[in-house]
Amino acid sequence: MTADRQLAASPPLLAVVGAKGGVGKTTIAVNLALLSAQSGRRTLLVDLDPGCGDVGVHLRLASTFGLDDVVRGACAPDAAVVRGPNGLSVLLGTHGSEHLVRGEPAAVDAAFAAIARVAAAADVVICDTGAGIGPLSTAVAERADLALSVTTPDPASVTDAYALCKVLHRRGRPLPQLCVNGCRGREDAMRTAARLKSVCVRFLGADVPLLGWVRRDDALPQSACAQRPLALLGDAAAVDDLRALHAGALALLPSPAGRAPRLPAPTVLLRLQRDHLGPGQAARA
Repeated sequence: MTADRQLAASPPLLAVVGAKGGVGKTTIAVNLALLSAQSGRRTLLVDLDPGCGDVGVHLRLASTFGLDDVVRGACAPDAAVVRGPNGLSVLLGTHGSEHLVRGEPAAVDAAFAAIARVAAAADVVICDTGAGIGPLSTAVAERADLALSVTTPDPASVTDAYALCKVLHRRGRPLPQLCVNGCRGREDAMRTAARLKSVCVRFLGADVPLLGWVRRDDALPQSACAQRPLALLGDAAAVDDLRALHAGALALLPSPAGRAPRLPAPTVLLRLQRDHLGPGQAARA
């Protein structure tokens, strides 16, 4: 049985990707997974950054084994899973992986087979990935039911986000949904998304939808330094953005039972200013 068929029997998979390093990809993935677990979904968070997987650092978790050990046959997949906050299950990665960092097809297939086994009892799988457009990160984006590309308003970050879109487009895959992290607010996020959209439409003939944004908030880096993700604290401006992003992502994922086809859904969440709406409220346009 191929890895794609194994994954097809698994719960829906959300891949959080980011071509440029330092855009907050792991922070977004960890907080989305915690929000999913808080909502009552059996959630599996997978660290698929083979070089510098830091999911365990964000959550203060450690394990004797990681995904790289599973791939090389040193342990069973369940042995690399640890329990995180809110009942979250976490399949930890390995710093400086020797097997996955090269993205060899056999190793990638083994990784997805391991994920499929561990995810048998989960409702949703969220994968953090490494920076760049290397073989493993690209494979995760290709196989996911929903790929969420994280960028910042920085021009270099937007340029790198386009590079990922170009690779996926060449391989016949839909462009990812977009999350603008570290922006000043809705208008800043919309401007950033418009810049990326114009390039994608011009050169690829395809749109990259804006799914959501996370505004610049001092509480976010502080929570990362404290190894206490913001979703566990619940009282910060960025938490509203993370909740809206989480709700938008879940709306696009197929149901665990049906595994319906990926929805095209060029949906943008338009929210009024925090002063005019209560926490978590959003208007969909």
